[in-house]
Amino acid sequence: MKRRAGEREKELKKKKLLEELGEGKLPYLTPADADFHHLRKTRYSKLIFRKSDSVPAELHQVVQEGFLTLQKHDCFFQDLVRIKGKDFFTPVSRILIGKPGCTYKYLNTRSFTVPWPTEGCEIKYCSPQIHDACKALIKLNDYLHIEAVKALQGQNLLDTKDTTVIDREQNFATSLIEKGSFSKDQSSCYVPEDNYTSLNNRTSYNLTLLNYMDPLQMPYLKQEPYFEMGNMAVSWHRDENLVERSTVAVYSYSCEGSSAEEATDWNLKGRDPAVWHVGLKK
Repeated sequence: MKRRAGEREKELKKKKLLEELGEGKLPYLTPADADFHHLRKTRYSKLIFRKSDSVPAELHQVVQEGFLTLQKHDCFFQDLVRIKGKDFFTPVSRILIGKPGCTYKYLNTRSFTVPWPTEGCEIKYCSPQIHDACKALIKLNDYLHIEAVKALQGQNLLDTKDTTVIDREQNFATSLIEKGSFSKDQSSCYVPEDNYTSLNNRTSYNLTLLNYMDPLQMPYLKQEPYFEMGNMAVSWHRDENLVERSTVAVYSYSCEGSSAEEATDWNLKGRDPAVWHVGLKK
């Protein structure tokens, strides 16, 4: 009952906002705008924005080869979800890969991970290429884990003047960077729950949700209603199942030879409609 009441309240707010907008649209900023980075620092201070050339080229190569391998082997599937009492196939095809036994739930649909190679677990893959693709995602998660710890460490250094706190957290983050990652079996790693070592729990990514689609091949997508951003692959939403203060890392890749590579003309401000974009709003 509470969930339905919350959904009705959201719908009423959405309807009221759209009525107030009328024919107008809300403004939005992209990284191409001069005020984008100032807005990010002042209103979205926890958002870390990195360009692709800051990531090691070797990691890009192994991860992107893994993506293409999974696509070649038809490992992506659309989910059947229920929205407002009706069943729909998602426009986005997905696969969930991660630590054995982990699950991901959205729209009352629970997905189970395809396990990545894990010490102590006997996992049989249909081909060596699938094994290598899953292993590539471990490398990506390890890298993003270390980068997230470093970023949070930097934010904490700016947010506090307590030198004792700084030293303890700096030593903790440094030890992570030297190791390259935590122990392979993260569940066996004891982490005291305090403001310093909780960085481990907040940044230990235990699964990867891969989303795939070609926007230009799907003309039936809904239009974004508030900002006139064009077609939506995924509607505005809030992941309510996330643990409080946990981090989310996003890696975006446009496949070679896709419509995104071929499109050269667009009129949406600061963005190519053939390329997947991520939007944030409060």
